[in-house]
Amino acid sequence: MATAGVALASVQTAQADPVGVLRTLDWEQSADRTLPTAAPTGLNKQWGTAYGAGNVTVPVRDGSHAARFELRKNDPVVSGSKRAEISQRDEQPAGADRWYGFSIQLPSIWVADTSAEIVSQWHQCDSGCPGGSPPLALLTDEGRWKIDFRGEIIDLGPYTTGVWADWVFHVTWRTDSTGLLQVWRNGERVVQRTGATHGGGPRSPYFKFGIYKWDWNTGAPSSTTTRVMYYDSLRLGDERAAYQDVTPQRSCTRPATVTTASATTYEPANPPASAVDGDLGTRWSGQGFGAALIIDTGAVRQLCGTSTAWHRGNLRWNDYTIHASPDGVSYTKVWEGRSSGTTLSPESVFFGQGAMEARYVKISFWANPENDWASITETRPLGM
Repeated sequence: MATAGVALASVQTAQADPVGVLRTLDWEQSADRTLPTAAPTGLNKQWGTAYGAGNVTVPVRDGSHAARFELRKNDPVVSGSKRAEISQRDEQPAGADRWYGFSIQLPSIWVADTSAEIVSQWHQCDSGCPGGSPPLALLTDEGRWKIDFRGEIIDLGPYTTGVWADWVFHVTWRTDSTGLLQVWRNGERVVQRTGATHGGGPRSPYFKFGIYKWDWNTGAPSSTTTRVMYYDSLRLGDERAAYQDVTPQRSCTRPATVTTASATTYEPANPPASAVDGDLGTRWSGQGFGAALIIDTGAVRQLCGTSTAWHRGNLRWNDYTIHASPDGVSYTKVWEGRSSGTTLSPESVFFGQGAMEARYVKISFWANPENDWASITETRPLGM
């Protein structure tokens, strides 16, 4: 049961990078803004023009600077192909466990093309490794985000230009069944694979980011001659890191998608759907100790809190508990407390253990000072 007097959590702010983050490249440090002359310290330059890579102040994912990449069809060949990339050095240890977080914006001029391009890739080591294509790459192709994982194309749906897309990749680089690939886009887990993640060699694959369009080198059909892309909020972590350490979303403020709402009880005039319709004038109402509203976000994602508005919330407090679940069967209690009783607006609370993988959120009502009815006008899970 909720405990009286538990205060709502305050808005979360970004924390300093923990020990598991090996490198942050958000372009806020003046020492990192070496473009276009050279790549930042410890990284390699792979562009051959003055416009191939640079720093900009608009657009940015956070802070005041981002990176801009531009590749043109008639650009010189660099490292065997047409590319404008920044690359890690080939010095990743064998069997590495790595986290990669970054954000990409494709501008409106990024028109769909029958010729694909890589915008982030993991390249096999340069010597003693199998040749051919990279074992893992993030591409755009025919207007869609795609992942090439060891020759298998995984279609992630259409991209949207003019907005930032946040990506987190977690890879355990193995050649046997102990390998792991996890991918999240805007907090939603879109890939989960186990097994071999690369083909072998004395070192693990290394990371490259920017634009790589091989068809412009081979003469394959292409309907565009210029590609421009923005890149920001890059964090690289090791096995000590976790999703929240590298994600570009640094605070618990992203409203999660809601696909359906259900409840353990409700009156017909105030069904569960009324609590997720975006209208503070409608509500879900359910009577009784433990009456619960269940929200389905449609997919497993990184959830970290909820934003909830209560009917008559400016006149009465409500004691309630929040549980989260990846499957709708096994739930974990993530918050318990009392609403303020001073506002009709949504109030945000945050999971005590931080972000977690979940699809379902259950809000269970326990008490208010007026009656035994739970009445929520609007609620939304929050993610990272």
